[in-house]
This record gives sequence, C-alpha cells and structure tokens, in this order.
Amino acid sequence: MKTTADSKSFTKTKTCLCGCGKIVARPINSFIKGHNRRGIGKFKTGIYSLRLCLCGCGKTTKKFRGRFNKYVKGHENIGKIPWNKGKSFSKESRRKMSLARLGREPANKVSIDLKKLYRLYVREKKTASTVSREMNISLDVVKNRLRALEWSRSTKESCSEPHFKERMRRLRIKTLSSQKAIETPNQLEKLVYSSLDKIGIGYKKQAPLFDKFVVDILIPQIPLVIEVFGRYWHEKPQVRKKDFSKKKYLEKCGYEVEELWDYEIKEHGPISLLKKVLGKHGLI
Repeated sequence: MKTTADSKSFTKTKTCLCGCGKIVARPINSFIKGHNRRGIGKFKTGIYSLRLCLCGCGKTTKKFRGRFNKYVKGHENIGKIPWNKGKSFSKESRRKMSLARLGREPANKVSIDLKKLYRLYVREKKTASTVSREMNISLDVVKNRLRALEWSRSTKESCSEPHFKERMRRLRIKTLSSQKAIETPNQLEKLVYSSLDKIGIGYKKQAPLFDKFVVDILIPQIPLVIEVFGRYWHEKPQVRKKDFSKKKYLEKCGYEVEELWDYEIKEHGPISLLKKVLGKHGLI
C-alpha cells in the first residue's frame, strides 16, 4: 500500500514557483531548470515571454540568458537621431581637426606620376606598399588612386605572382627553422630526438638547406637527412609529390635521405629503427 501511495504522489503535477505557469519535470523540484534565478513569483511577462521588437518592425526578438531582448539585432538605432546631427563642432574640435590635416592633402587630390604608377604596379607587378615606398607617397593615396583607375588586382591575382610565392616560401622556411619550432616538436619528432640522444649521435633539428627546404634531422658527418613522416599528412597525393621532389633534389646535391614512418616506429621501436638506419651508413 505504501508503494502505491508513493507512486500516486509522483503522478501529481506541480507548477514552477517563479510564476511562469509551466509544469516542472519532477514533483520534487520547485523550479524549472534555470528559473530559480528569478525567485518565487518573479516571472514578468514583458521580460520572460515572447516579445516584439521595440523599433516597430513587427519581428520577434531572440532570447539571451533566459530573457527576450528588447530589439532585433541591428534595430537598436532605427528611428533615433544622432546626438550631433545639426550641431556645429566646437572651436576646440575644429582646432584639433585643422592641426590633424596640417600639411596633408586629401588622398584623392595628391598629384601622382601615373606613368610611374602604371609601370611599377601593372607592368612590374609590385605590391601597393612597395609602390608607395618607391614613390614616397602614402599607401592610402596609392590604394585610392588604383581603385579609381580600376587597376587594382584581386587577392587571387596578387597571391599567384612569383615574387609573392618567393616571399611566402622564405617566410615558411624562417618559421619552420625558428627557435620556437625547434623547441616545440610534435610527439613523433620528440620520440626520435630522444632516441638519438640515447644513442649518442650528433645532429641538428629543423635544419634549413639551400634556402629551399627544412629537414627534420640533419647529421652533417655524411651528410644524412632523416625525415619523420606521419601517414595522415604525408600520404596525401599533393604532399607525397612534394616529398618526392624534395628527396630527389637533396640526393642530387649529395645528401643521403632516409624516411621514418609512424607505423614503422610503432612496430619496431624508434631506437632499433634508428640503429638500423645509422648502421646502414656506417655511423655505429
């Protein structure tokens, strides 16, 4: 009988104490989840129930942290007049603006040698910042004039230029061979580095070669290059093609190249695999 009485008590419904009128999930609870922050009898229809945007557009607002917003996003300033509309600037503001413009001409009125601009930007394919330095004028002036003359290039066109690719290549080499890259290797490289330290072989980490490549490990005695590859990245067709051309170039320049894959390291262990590679080249 007691069990039956308990089961009957759990079938009774109970409304949330905040006053929203909704039924709680379990009779033992007093509030719907999140409604306890309001407190008992603190439900307000204008705040917690669906409301229209105050700008008068007729759209309903969205809820944020349990409350409905007053405005639809972006409608806050509709119909409002700016505080400075129709008002003149003060003497102090006019003085500051005149000092800021002192010695400057508007970007659209600065005289430019258009022939030189055409030669540098259109024919020689130089960047706008390079043109501004060579012509000794502001970058904004160059950009505005190029836009007005419809000479400006798209981002895709600029990134496909040879000098841009060369710049990005040098930046990549500088980043990969930086002290930060040397001090923060990935887990696979850490494992190989620590194994080489245990064997007692001198080597260089993240060594740049010929201002073209950065190799994972360089043993300068032979010279020998050891690359540590993971299947996830280095089995992609495009990356595999780059790795192959890199290997052929280094071998043509007199370097021995060995590749250590992650599945080989897991199967045979890093030390035994390195000893096999080093023994092949007579280092141990």
